[in-house]
Amino acid sequence: MPDVIAGFDIGGTKVSLVVADPTGEREHHVIEPTETASELIEYEKAHSTYFGLSVQLQEMLTRALAELGKPRVQAIGIVSAGPIHDGALRSPPNVVPQRLRETHRDLPRLIPVVEPLRHAFACPVSLLNDCNGGVLGEVYYGLGRDVQDKSTLHLAYVTISTGFGAGAWDGGRLVLGKHGNAGEVGHSMARENGLPCGCGNRGCVESYASGAGIVRNASTRLLSADPAQAAASKLTKLLGDAPGDLAAPSDIERIAARVVPEVVFEAAAEEDPIASCVVEDAIAAAGTGLAVVANAYDPAIISVGGGIALAHPELLDPIREAMLQHIGVAAPEVRLTPLGAGVTEAGALASAQEIARTEREATP
Repeated sequence: MPDVIAGFDIGGTKVSLVVADPTGEREHHVIEPTETASELIEYEKAHSTYFGLSVQLQEMLTRALAELGKPRVQAIGIVSAGPIHDGALRSPPNVVPQRLRETHRDLPRLIPVVEPLRHAFACPVSLLNDCNGGVLGEVYYGLGRDVQDKSTLHLAYVTISTGFGAGAWDGGRLVLGKHGNAGEVGHSMARENGLPCGCGNRGCVESYASGAGIVRNASTRLLSADPAQAAASKLTKLLGDAPGDLAAPSDIERIAARVVPEVVFEAAAEEDPIASCVVEDAIAAAGTGLAVVANAYDPAIISVGGGIALAHPELLDPIREAMLQHIGVAAPEVRLTPLGAGVTEAGALASAQEIARTEREATP
């Protein structure tokens, strides 16, 4: 069989692998739960190194190649939620080894992926964070697919999912930053002294305009509401299953701990005051985030994806209106990604294509 390229999309719950011919024509696709239970961990005084994920990636690709007749791999592209640094994931919040020693749970942890795969398959390997991978997927397989001259594209991709982040393609190049973590606009301030964020700060865009932020905001509002208002909330009615006085603090705490984004949106659609405020907060914060992207990169189009945005495309117009309140550049078009949940997977494949092309051009 002719040579192939491979793309991995690493998430907190699943890893997908796509193997394709050098033109991007897919030959193999598989999804597995993300390996976090491995005991392959090395400990240093100030950090730990987890090898379970890289072993999983090697095994997935080895099995795929065996099914395809053992072709040679030209290049591998990897897309993952960050932060990334020197070919590894650095303390990613969505990939936490289950068997990590208690003494190292609060210390930095490294998850190398580039070097193990480069060594195993003797080919170049690229690692991008998920939003940079997303915009690359848009350029080659999504909104920019039919644009022959990619240097004419000024395109950004924003994900509203578990977190909030962005990637940008600026006139023929991917904006990466010194360590590949450019586009972390989810940690721009949306509200001074606001809700806590996973980054350790307060009031970030991600504190409100993300799955985790929506849950935290709704839970906080329920717990701080007047007991009668909390008991009357449609959130309480949708999540509660115990008889008795739902205004009791223990009942409200139990219910608040069960909040998920979909229930918030369902309650907001029924005009529940608490849920409606949470959705309004998310729209305002997302508008701030898109404004940061527009002001920083001046794109012609901002493509939006991620689980929250894809499940609720009705949010895009109000988010764009919120964005317009904060921009000082020509307003970009705001569109839902045509690639759906596959945008980062497409980016991984596009990354492999790019580095394979670079390798070919460098060969005499």
